[in-house]
Amino acid sequence: MKKTASALSILSTIVLGVSPKALADPFSIGAGVGWENSPYKSYNARYFPIPHIDYDNGRFFIDDLSAGVYVYHTDDQSISIGARYLANEFKPHNSDNHQLKQLDIRHATLLTEIEYNLVTNWGGFSSSVGADMLNKSKSILINADYTVPYIQGNLIVAPTIGINWVNSKHNDYYYGVSHKESARSGLPYFSAENSLTPYAEIAAQYSLTKNIATFGGVHIDKLTSNVTDSPMVDNNTVTSIYMGVSYNF
Repeated sequence: MKKTASALSILSTIVLGVSPKALADPFSIGAGVGWENSPYKSYNARYFPIPHIDYDNGRFFIDDLSAGVYVYHTDDQSISIGARYLANEFKPHNSDNHQLKQLDIRHATLLTEIEYNLVTNWGGFSSSVGADMLNKSKSILINADYTVPYIQGNLIVAPTIGINWVNSKHNDYYYGVSHKESARSGLPYFSAENSLTPYAEIAAQYSLTKNIATFGGVHIDKLTSNVTDSPMVDNNTVTSIYMGVSYNF
């Protein structure tokens, strides 16, 4: 699944239509908090901190939980190679379901990622291909999304629609039930296939001063049957809500 995006990541490059190359090493930091429900059975919704770091000098960038270098960069297009933290995980003790408590832990990982971005007068398009660099899940993820911004005074709203494709090894790691786990827990054996996950997000930013802004948003993933057929899952919609404050230097 796509990471929950900080509004600042979308708004700084797409909405403002300003390329990092045109700025003198733009840099902003901030912090916020998010809430997310889970697709897993009887699994606790979680609150999580949102560290915000946004630095881009036209050659190297840090974008919250990702970082990388540009291999191609113009005012309206870029191709980058980098790494991104994938926060997907399953911790058996966080479930109130006795059978799920008998399953193995699934860990978060790091992705090696190639990303393409295009900024136009009609919005922004991005696409990426990522692979598990720590060999935990052997995940391969392909993403594409489109954002159309709206600006009114100090308020910027950026609705996004997108879709993620993930391979069967990713789904099997996070949603599959092995024969050993089945024997231990009583859950049926389940081997997952690859899947497409459509999603939508509305991100917003409001500038309080020249340097200080608030941000927030809602992100919704719609899981398909290749995931929801898993005996680990009883929720086909995953919703994330986040908000925070940033300071631009």
